[in-house]
Amino acid sequence: MRNRQIRALFLIVILALVLSACSQATPTPLPPTKAPAQPTSAPEATPAQEAKPPLFDKVESGELVLYSYEETVTDEFLQGFREAYPQVKLKTAVYGELDEALAKLRGGFKADVFNPCVDYIPTLTKLDLLEPVDTNLIPRWKDLFPFFQNLPEIQAGEGKVWMVPQDAGLEGIMYRTDKIDPPPTSWNDLWNEKYAGHIAMQDYARNSIAVAALALGYEDPFHLTDEDLQKVKEYLIQQKPLLVNYFESDADIDNMFKSGEVWISFGWTADANLLREEEGIPVEYVSPKEGALSWICGYSILKGTKMYYASHALINHYLDPKIQYIEVTDFEYFVSNQKVLDLLSEEEIQAVRLDHPEEIANAHVEIIPDNYDKWLQIWEEVKSAP
Repeated sequence: MRNRQIRALFLIVILALVLSACSQATPTPLPPTKAPAQPTSAPEATPAQEAKPPLFDKVESGELVLYSYEETVTDEFLQGFREAYPQVKLKTAVYGELDEALAKLRGGFKADVFNPCVDYIPTLTKLDLLEPVDTNLIPRWKDLFPFFQNLPEIQAGEGKVWMVPQDAGLEGIMYRTDKIDPPPTSWNDLWNEKYAGHIAMQDYARNSIAVAALALGYEDPFHLTDEDLQKVKEYLIQQKPLLVNYFESDADIDNMFKSGEVWISFGWTADANLLREEEGIPVEYVSPKEGALSWICGYSILKGTKMYYASHALINHYLDPKIQYIEVTDFEYFVSNQKVLDLLSEEEIQAVRLDHPEEIANAHVEIIPDNYDKWLQIWEEVKSAP
């Protein structure tokens, strides 16, 4: 999601209507996905070009349409590709949220390369909107952290994937270091009575239920039976008297930390960095011992492309360490190509937890549960409970 810094719930009804058109698809609501933050700075130079870029002799001449977030289709990102492949007429189309993009694709919008997140892959494949990416045609694939290469959710068989991971983010616990010592270590710290009246939880069924499931010891927080969900509901109701409130947006939770009203909450690495470095509020992020949640986004090829090799070349271009450097330093994302470490300072590496890749490797990748309608019902029962 990217820091993808909006937490508003997506249009669940729209996705349900989309999936109902597919006989094999189970209606599945879309989760909120983080939209990219505006860059705070830019490198002085665009990425350098290889003497002969990959696939140059195979890349087709013609128009290639990239459908992505506005912040990732600037000249800073794409000028190098245009110079390397002058035979390609690269055009871009942008969206603000992935539910908007999916609805447009379902309505017939045509593009070649698309920027989805892992939790959308099941929906995109059910709708038959994706062409598998051949990793043999992505030279930089070999440079990715192994856990990105091996993500079960993206596998398309025989060296192919539905999405090439580009960036990711952790979702764990934020806390005020001037109020809480020693640091929290477990999701159960969000139920700690010592912090009563100073705890906040996200008003989002998927994340809050998954957090409670992990706190209760469930190893797979996104596959819960009806019985499991009842236990989770009871635990979330136990938490309610300890809460300041449920929050919906980054602005909400950031303001509560700044006021001192909140000491500990569900949160994100980028928000903790922002509060500490720009607002002077002593806030840190920690990944709980049960595992953080994580969002992972990347690039896919859309079904029906006539620019097969050009699409692969563009995805490979986005894996350039110099491109990924921009994502680390401007967006504060964890990125997929290990070679970016050679370009970063220790401080920059630490800011996005690249010094702790095991946190992403051990995190629970966010997906939409098959029985998500039940999750929504449970969440409403939690919020309406006294």
